[in-house]
Parts: sequence; structure tokens; C-alpha cells
Amino acid sequence: MTEQSANRVLVVGRLPEVMQNVMQQLGARGVSARASIDAEHAAEEFDAKEFDLISFGGGVVGPLNERLRLEFTRQNSQVQFLDVFAPVAVKQIISALEGPDKPLRYVADFNVAEDGSDYVVTATILQPCEVRIEVHQTLEAPLPRVKVVEQSAATPGPFERRIDAQYRIHGHMLLMMLNDEECCLHRMQARHQSWQ
Repeated sequence: MTEQSANRVLVVGRLPEVMQNVMQQLGARGVSARASIDAEHAAEEFDAKEFDLISFGGGVVGPLNERLRLEFTRQNSQVQFLDVFAPVAVKQIISALEGPDKPLRYVADFNVAEDGSDYVVTATILQPCEVRIEVHQTLEAPLPRVKVVEQSAATPGPFERRIDAQYRIHGHMLLMMLNDEECCLHRMQARHQSWQ
């Protein structure tokens, strides 16, 4: 990012209460940010030349996300884009602003693969840390919508955990947190029927 335009962020989302929370946290960290909850018209409302980073919340996906990226790129070919997940959006934005050259401290090679109906999470742990794996469920799921699947201390080396198929029911996002500092995300394909 250039010196004169450091930390200029546009956050595009749909939910006012989520946007307010994200904006307050970014402001508290000294990040100059603007917000739009009118995703369909964000490229008309804002000029990408005013921003270094444009982030899209989980409700700004598919063709709308693609169209906005195209329109904003026409305005500013240097702008960066980031898809964020509300519970860790601020961490994701701060990390993106720190630059792609900032190495991760705790994890590398994060991957989620299907094994039958289960998921298998694999990664390389770079240094000792606390690992928490959560499944965030869709809004149709019964409360609580966040299920902690794993919470343990991890040592450097290969890491592998099986995520039982039951967690895929109403599953939206799998989140792996490391020392509450770094995170890895995997968008799940929800299964709305019960497993037999």
C-alpha cells in the first residue's frame, strides 16, 4: 500500500448490526474505513480509487461479488479484494493490510478434504499453539449456531483432525483459530437433512 493511502478500506456487507461492529473494531485499530450495506449499488456509491482494500461480507457472493470486483477494478486496477467472514472479518482485514509478505506464525498448508461424509482438516503447525476448530452454522440451524469441534494444544509438525459428518448438518463455515491470532476458513456445503 502506498504511504499516502495506507489503510483505506471499503467494507461491503448486508447486515447493519454486523457492519457497525466491524466498523467500530476497525476504527479502534486506527484503520480508515467506509461501509456500504447497499451491496448492489456499492460500485456506484464509491470510487475504488479512494481505497486500497475492498472487503466483501459473506452475503456478497456469487454473481454480485464477481460484478462488484469487475466494476471496482475498472475504477482502480490496483485495489485489493478480500472475502471476509463476520466473526473474524477484522482479523482478516488487518492481516491483509499488513501485506502478503507477512508470514503466518502458527500454521501453513491448511486444507480441508472430504472423506466419505466427514471432513478431514490437515495443516502444518509451525510453533506450539492453542488450536480451536469451530463450525459456524446457517441461520436456519437451531441455537447455538457455533459448535466447537476441537480445542487443544498443538505442537510443531503435521496436524490432522477428522470432522464428523454430523457437523455438516446446517454447516456454513469451518473456522480454525490458532492462539486467537490467526485463522483459516473453509466454506462448507450444508446438509440440511439428518444423517442416519
